[in-house]
Amino acid sequence: MKGKIPKVVLIGMLGLSLATPIQAYAYQEPTNYVHMKTPNMTVYSAYGATINASEKGDIFSIKADIVNNGQPLEVEIFKNGQDGVLKQVAKKGVMEPVAYRDLGDRVIVTLHNNAELKFVNPQPNYFRDTGHSAYSTYISTLAKRGIVQGRTANNFGINDSLTRAQFSALLARAFSFQQVQPTQFKDIDAKKSWYGGYVGALHSLGIIKGKTQELFDPNGKITRQQAILMLGRTLDAVDFVQEEYAVLPYRDTYDLQGETLRHTETLYAIGALDYNENLSPNQYITRGEFAKMLVVTLEAAGRI
Repeated sequence: MKGKIPKVVLIGMLGLSLATPIQAYAYQEPTNYVHMKTPNMTVYSAYGATINASEKGDIFSIKADIVNNGQPLEVEIFKNGQDGVLKQVAKKGVMEPVAYRDLGDRVIVTLHNNAELKFVNPQPNYFRDTGHSAYSTYISTLAKRGIVQGRTANNFGINDSLTRAQFSALLARAFSFQQVQPTQFKDIDAKKSWYGGYVGALHSLGIIKGKTQELFDPNGKITRQQAILMLGRTLDAVDFVQEEYAVLPYRDTYDLQGETLRHTETLYAIGALDYNENLSPNQYITRGEFAKMLVVTLEAAGRI
């Protein structure tokens, strides 16, 4: 993981055995934070979590006493002939996205909860409204991982706006934050809403706040400035640190201050914001615009 989180120290060459497939290079296994290994998987944590990991067929199972969303595990899984996209098995066998970066022969997964992981072949998308868009590649990346879906099978809704509930779901799913049911918002039904756990995950990390202490406003629309603010807070939550900045090119950001200005500078520096004359911070963000911002943020955080 990037930023302030203690880095895993890699030393020593892995001994070759019948149980561990031979790699094409000298693989160095993590040591200081290793808690569990299986033939194809190493699970480690900088936070000292007690871990139990196992493999059964094509399922990689990880159980740990993770305290909260701020103390994740890192899981290193060698593909060894397996292909497709890594996902986690949710309730009733539904496949959900999981945050990971692909290193070719293996993947590095970031987990905020117990999980069963599996490589699956993604369904291709046929969005007719993304073909000539500058956001097409970003949308395809998120769709392949199962993070986003189209409005219909053939239409992504690239120019549609995002509600606060939809935004919360996309962001929490992309980073695979552990869902937490919120109790303070009277306009979120914890038992019936499809988005409550996502809102609770982001709220517990200080990423998103309610319109008031008691109301979340799930159907309210997200502006560009609000999206920037919450993506910046997400980078803070995963301990990402931007070391170099550039002067903002926008003519309409002179009144940005404090946290909002800092996160705008961060997202511009990592390439999440387009180079335009104006940022238009109070305009509603579109699904296409947010797809780019989300993918670049995931890349900066090492989650894709």
